[in-house]
Order: sequence, then structure tokens, then C-alpha cells
Amino acid sequence: MLSGIWTRYKCVILLSVIAITLSGISMAAQAARQPASPPDHPVAASLGWKSPARIHRVDLMPSDRGYLLIDQKGVEFRSSNGRSRRWTLDEIHTVFLAPHRLVLESYIDHSLYRLGERKYRFDLTRTLPPAVAAGIAEAVARPSQNADPDPDAPTIATIPVRHRSLASGTNGVLRIRRDGIDYVTPSKDDSRSWRWADLQTLSNPDPYHLFVFGYRDTYTFDLKAPLSDKLLDWASDAIFAHSESTNGPAVTATREVEPGATGGLHE
Repeated sequence: MLSGIWTRYKCVILLSVIAITLSGISMAAQAARQPASPPDHPVAASLGWKSPARIHRVDLMPSDRGYLLIDQKGVEFRSSNGRSRRWTLDEIHTVFLAPHRLVLESYIDHSLYRLGERKYRFDLTRTLPPAVAAGIAEAVARPSQNADPDPDAPTIATIPVRHRSLASGTNGVLRIRRDGIDYVTPSKDDSRSWRWADLQTLSNPDPYHLFVFGYRDTYTFDLKAPLSDKLLDWASDAIFAHSESTNGPAVTATREVEPGATGGLHE
């Protein structure tokens, strides 16, 4: 009798295992038939940041307080009065990024009183992290101005420089990176981080000067140490390659070098 009960018990266990296995196979097949979700932007997927902010409009509209949110879909402002406004990545023409400021220009239809882009300025309570600034600039995928470079980003070479301006100028360090060029200075609002997409060309007319021509701004540097031909050519090729990949105009750097002036930086 006990033998018969044990035999029936083993059969029940075996049938249960078979049922669980078949159920798992069915669920896996259903999952395989589901369409894959489109991948997020490789850089923007890591975004997710917000700060109390005040919004200003350039068309004399009153300012408003609320929260600014930056995520993989774009930029959103949630007003203290309960209303919100979102700018998707394809609606953003360009951005200016600084530790406590974001300026956004959006595409709008032309009209009699509002021509071109509409500009919004956000004064941020929290400090915008350099990684978030780089992420939103990359996600917008159009030339921008990033005044919030990451001081710890890996670099290929550095060179001490002075940025000349109409008023006076600032002193800092020019850093060549795999993804672009940074100018880092302690002076407020003068630092810059250029992606290759932000740059049109470089010009090194002599061993003492470098001109960085971007789509949104141009910087003139006095070189405190020579810039090597090898490094300049490498940066020029990077700009050219990016321009080619985006079907833009092919641009390269220009260089006039005195005999024997080869520079001191190298990869």
C-alpha cells in the first residue's frame, strides 16, 4: 500500500515539474515575440537632474519660480503655479550651460512680432554637475555653449594659456580630450567645453597664438607653451571626421609654423 502511495506521489511531482517547465518555455516565447523598446540616447539615458529655478523670458514676460528638470527626453520647467512646459530634444535649437544658469533657445514659427528662436533663461539654485551639462549638450546634438567643463575629465594633453578678450582676459589651461577641447579657468563664466560638434576649425598662425572657432563662440588664446604639430593635426582630423560624419562642411585647421618650431606637446 505504501509502495502504491509513493508511486502516485512521484507521478504528481513529475507532472508538476513538467508543467512548470512548459510554462517557462511559453513565457520566454511570448517575451521573444514582444517588440524591443527603442534604446535611449547613449548619453541622455544617464540624465536625471532637477533644481529649484527662476525662469526669465527675453520678450519682457514676467519671471516665474519653480523647478527645472533635465532628463533623457529634454528639459521641463514646472512652475509654482502648477503649470509646466517641456522642450523635447528636437525642439531645442541650442543651449548655453553654466554652473548656475541654463539658457535655452527653442524653434518657433516666424511671425510679425517674434522672429527666429525664442530664448528662455533659467537661474539655478543647485550647481549644475558637469556630467549633466555634457549629457544635455550631447543629447541636443546641435552646436551649443558649455561653460561647465569637467575638471576631472581624462585629457590627452594640457597647455597653459591666456584667453584674450576686449575687456582684459583670463588665465587658465587648455585641455585636449578624446571628445573635444576644454578651457578651464578660475575666472567666473569664462570656462568652456567644446565637443567636436561645436567646433568649425582651429587656427595656429604662429607658435604663440591659437584661435578656436566654434559655431556659437570664438576664443583667442595666447600660448604660454608651444603646441605640437602632431597634436594640432590630431585635433584637426577629429573635427574633420565629425564634420564628415554629420554631412557638414569639411573644415580643417590652418597652421603656419616657423622653421624648427615643432611644439612641445605630444600624445
